Amino acid sequence: MAADLSRLRQTLLALLEASPAAVAPLTRQEWDELDRIAALHRLQPMLHHRHRDNSAIPAEIRVEWQVGFRRGAAESLIIGAELAQAAALLEGAGLAPIALKGAWLAWHAYPHPALRPMRDIDLLLAPDTVVAGFELLLEHGYRLDGPLELSLDDIIRLDKHMPPLLSPRGVTIELHHRLWEIDGRMDHAAPADDEGAIRARAIRTGTLAYLAPQDLLAHLIIHAIYDHRLDCGPLVLSDVSNLLHCSEIDWERFWADAAAGHWQRGAQLVLTLVRAHDPAAPVMIPAGLPKVPSDFERLAADLLLQELETRRSAGVVATFAAGGVKSLILRIFARRGGGGDTHTVQRDLNDEGGFATWAGSRLTRTLRELARGDVRRQSVALARLSRWLDA
Repeated sequence: MAADLSRLRQTLLALLEASPAAVAPLTRQEWDELDRIAALHRLQPMLHHRHRDNSAIPAEIRVEWQVGFRRGAAESLIIGAELAQAAALLEGAGLAPIALKGAWLAWHAYPHPALRPMRDIDLLLAPDTVVAGFELLLEHGYRLDGPLELSLDDIIRLDKHMPPLLSPRGVTIELHHRLWEIDGRMDHAAPADDEGAIRARAIRTGTLAYLAPQDLLAHLIIHAIYDHRLDCGPLVLSDVSNLLHCSEIDWERFWADAAAGHWQRGAQLVLTLVRAHDPAAPVMIPAGLPKVPSDFERLAADLLLQELETRRSAGVVATFAAGGVKSLILRIFARRGGGGDTHTVQRDLNDEGGFATWAGSRLTRTLRELARGDVRRQSVALARLSRWLDA
């Protein structure tokens, strides 16, 4: 089954390419599984866009993709209205929000906003104003999407965004005070940042402020590979491809920034994958960089389409393999630290029955899921990626 799953992932990525190749023969059961993976990673609208007239794909599957596209179109109307409303509230209070990732891409880089589904709306504020913005939204009918596990002071010190809020229409809003994770939060080193300069270069389109295209490119890459080890899915490939087709990039400055921030390897891998996804994308990778390992494109395909419900269990083993016992202990005891700060804090787990209940449940689930071969391979791939990023 593992080989079949890997083959289905490769097939799905091939279907998403800008110039898709001939469709590989699949059984109806395999088509259903491929469609399940596509829905999990918000890919049905793009598959409809690429293959709505492709008779090599079962009609029932193409109907599912059409439904996904129509649902995405309806959701984009709601999310667009929520984005404008939340940004206007924050702007009116003088908090200068900057909309991140999909907020610009969906409406300014993709042919149709339905092709870039958004799980939530991300707005960047400054660390010293984010609490005011958080409280402002609460005063206007937004509500917490879950319990607070850390104090607001600890969230600002250790996390990159405030706890998610639900808008009155049920759309998730995240107020960020950092663009990416601080060092110590992942199993590999976090890139250095120059967020002051990035904020100063923000652009305004209509009533909204966004990252400048070159900074958006850096953010997409760092978010995908350093913050998420590619579990954000293949949309990052079309995100970067569409961004490059409609924006000028100063590649000399881009690679100088990557070298200064120590995220060259991540940029090289993501852009190598983008070039395979869309050979026409104007990607520039310096010739002098060491080659990406020959099997990393296959490894990345498995991580881009990894099972989201098993990523925590796979991550526990990856943490031990990449970060050693100390990193594993922090995860086992639900503790957070980072940024060179030796002080760590423990999450409030009362909503999950307290620490003992949470730890027992987490351990039981991890052991059960690690009995699966695909989850073990997932953990090995995650650890290998972290080690390579730090090499």
